Amino acid sequence: MMRILMNILLSTLNSKFIHSSLALRYLRAFGRTKGQAYDIVEYTINMPVLDIISDLTEHDADVVGFACYIWNIDMTLHVASLLKSVRPQIKIVLGGPEVTYTARRILEHHPYIDYIVQGEGEEAFSALTKRLQNGESPLEPEIIGILGRGDSDAGAKGLGQILGSEEVAEVADLSTIPFPYEEADMVDLEHKIIYYESSRGCPFSCQYCLSGNANTVRFFPQERTFKELQWFIDHKVKQVKFVDRTFNCAKHHHLPLMQWIHDADTETNFHLEMEPVLMGQEEVDLLVSAPKGRMQIEVGVQSTNPQTLKAIRRYNNWEHICEVIRPVIECGRTHVHMDLIVGLPHEPYERFGESFNDVFSLTPHALQIGFLKLLQGSGLERSTEYDYVYDAKAPYEVLASHVLPYDEVRFLKHFEDVFERFYNSERLRTVFGYLGRRLIDTGDSAFHYFEKLTKAWIAQNLHKRKLNDRDQMAFLHDYFTKQNDVISRELLEFDCLVSFGGKVRGDELGLPKQTKELLQSGEAFWRDEELVKQYIPNYRFVEWRRIRQDYCEHTVSLATAFILGAISEAEQATYMSKGVTEVTLIIDVKQRQRPFVRPEAVLVNE
Repeated sequence: MMRILMNILLSTLNSKFIHSSLALRYLRAFGRTKGQAYDIVEYTINMPVLDIISDLTEHDADVVGFACYIWNIDMTLHVASLLKSVRPQIKIVLGGPEVTYTARRILEHHPYIDYIVQGEGEEAFSALTKRLQNGESPLEPEIIGILGRGDSDAGAKGLGQILGSEEVAEVADLSTIPFPYEEADMVDLEHKIIYYESSRGCPFSCQYCLSGNANTVRFFPQERTFKELQWFIDHKVKQVKFVDRTFNCAKHHHLPLMQWIHDADTETNFHLEMEPVLMGQEEVDLLVSAPKGRMQIEVGVQSTNPQTLKAIRRYNNWEHICEVIRPVIECGRTHVHMDLIVGLPHEPYERFGESFNDVFSLTPHALQIGFLKLLQGSGLERSTEYDYVYDAKAPYEVLASHVLPYDEVRFLKHFEDVFERFYNSERLRTVFGYLGRRLIDTGDSAFHYFEKLTKAWIAQNLHKRKLNDRDQMAFLHDYFTKQNDVISRELLEFDCLVSFGGKVRGDELGLPKQTKELLQSGEAFWRDEELVKQYIPNYRFVEWRRIRQDYCEHTVSLATAFILGAISEAEQATYMSKGVTEVTLIIDVKQRQRPFVRPEAVLVNE
């Protein structure tokens, strides 16, 4: 049998430039074990379609495979249709979760698509391309996971007839799939996220998700995983993001991996998706004792409403979640990201607020609010029980449900935007850390606090404007001022100083420009080397300008100074007894040391 030489190209449209495709690299690596060579080219959904078409045609491919997800499916179909129109001879293959459970529907509605890979593609795609290269039909006999359009030239029953398998492919032995990365990737992916997996599948059956449809989990060989993680470390990868759907689903697998990561000699950060219900003391001990920044975990809570959880077949134990997550957050060594979903069954507006308050009470480093998407093939998508109104186009976002009208969903979209901008901002850690603790200590509703903040945001029509960081901070400064919240306002000013290195100033931020008089007020302190060394070790007066680049002087209330750690509770009481109500702080904008009180400023007040 004569083998046809074919140029096979693998592609996808990533959501952002920093993302990369693990799936394509797996296909390439597995293909090589079968004597097949595939090229990879990646784009983003932000690129002009015609530019993508131009580049694709330059590769002179015979077969083009696209990895499809909710964020790229519409644009991918557009690209595929144009590619087929200018290069009709190209065989176009789709794969990925977005087409796995809708393969027949896509082939029926999009005649320019030739084949679809359903499920895990390594074995199926390799078998498909082998058939094409041998001049054989990829559809008869069936290849598990391959559904396609019959081609009379390939010996099928008739042009256009949909033939093949509708079974979802699954690689039984993951050891047969080689390590997906190679040396050349480390140059191309230098500024992108590196994705990795140590297992496939999920033991759960959450009805909003596709991962649990098979309800099984398979693991890559552990010793091999250790070697591959070391490879990333040797290549000084900044972050390895595990895409295991439930990283901690089996103690025999994940505990040795966590221990290995814990003990590794590296600056690499490892991102893990953890199921909190399956976490025990062993996992907690590793997370609280790991080197700072070594691991970060993403924890999907989604809801704390028992009725909701029952409907989506998710089994949270909130008390247990608090028990295992709180110490990890409090230790501060492991970043904790927690998730909620708006629009789940039986969760109206105020009940979602209760779920929000529950999760907020743990003060996670990031709290992400997502909106339910009726993924094609998911349990909720197939259900008619909850009267969902949703966008029929990807990503299929819900607009209303049986308990959540559209206007409330609309408001929660603005709520999520405001919360993401402020609470989840790395630039505002001090002020919102304080606000979080205050809301929890007083028993006030965090949901209602951010609800009020969102209403103020909307009242100024800021939801319709594109704002920079300075504009957002100016809004907050004005909001805190109007609320007479002095401490929050002053902590915001502190965050502005350290976030922008003292370079962003203005009356709207409570940071007036440093006049000559203001600069000279602290000059005596800075010129007294012995005095300054009591606060800044190894200090030496070299250049006045350099000092001003690294340090700012800012007057704050005693309460704010205490929160910033500049004074103790006893010192605060002493100042108050002497009639001192505010102090001038020296603030290191590079945050090498915490703020301290400028000594002569206290003397002046006395």
